[in-house]
Amino acid sequence: MILRIRYRSGEDEVSERVISNPEVEPPNMIHAHCHLRGEKRSFSLSRIEKAVDFVSGKIIEDVWQYFGLPSRKPLPATMPTFPERPNPMPTEKAQQQRKAEKLALFRPFRFLVIAEVRRTKLWALFDNRCYRCKSPEALELDHHIPQYLGGRLVPGNIVVLCSRCNLSKSESHPRSFYSHEQLAKLDCLLKAEVQLFDFRFDVARWHHHPREYLLSLGVSDADAEHALRDQDHPLFVGWNAELERSK
Repeated sequence: MILRIRYRSGEDEVSERVISNPEVEPPNMIHAHCHLRGEKRSFSLSRIEKAVDFVSGKIIEDVWQYFGLPSRKPLPATMPTFPERPNPMPTEKAQQQRKAEKLALFRPFRFLVIAEVRRTKLWALFDNRCYRCKSPEALELDHHIPQYLGGRLVPGNIVVLCSRCNLSKSESHPRSFYSHEQLAKLDCLLKAEVQLFDFRFDVARWHHHPREYLLSLGVSDADAEHALRDQDHPLFVGWNAELERSK
């Protein structure tokens, strides 16, 4: 038995591999000879994103079922939950945490040119205006469940507010700041937000054809050109340089 698989490693890198003579180890592992590494390796079935029979070329729709294990479908992204118990912390520590969370929020997108597309979509999700007063001025990202109550700046807990409304909300719980109708509408937006940030950078596609990959993610042709060619532009990534770093 020989298979060609697309595999996502524990470091979140995707590679194409050919494996043969797989041995199943329930509940979720196989051991097979990896032709890329030239040795026997272990593979988690949950990390196999695509599998094809090397001889027939037939796509294997469900690798779990293929290896005689109970079929598993990936769980959808879920809303975050936080304790409501107050968690006071020094102002400096709170500021450091907020700064770290902002950096972590867009880190999965790997490059600024991709992160900017998702940032734009996040603003658009809230119609590019404050959710509370509808002002388009001085917009900020607010912790829906405040930091004081354990909230983090993560997908599903971010609301676009103007600086005035953000200051007014402060450490208030959303239930005491928004109307019942506003909370109901906001719940739908937060769920859409979780899906918006459900992203994994595809290293294999980036290595194969970076421009095509950027365009498929919604990057404009002009920004893709800046990212790949214009070394003086803030969005510049550089295909060759990034390839060497990834290796």
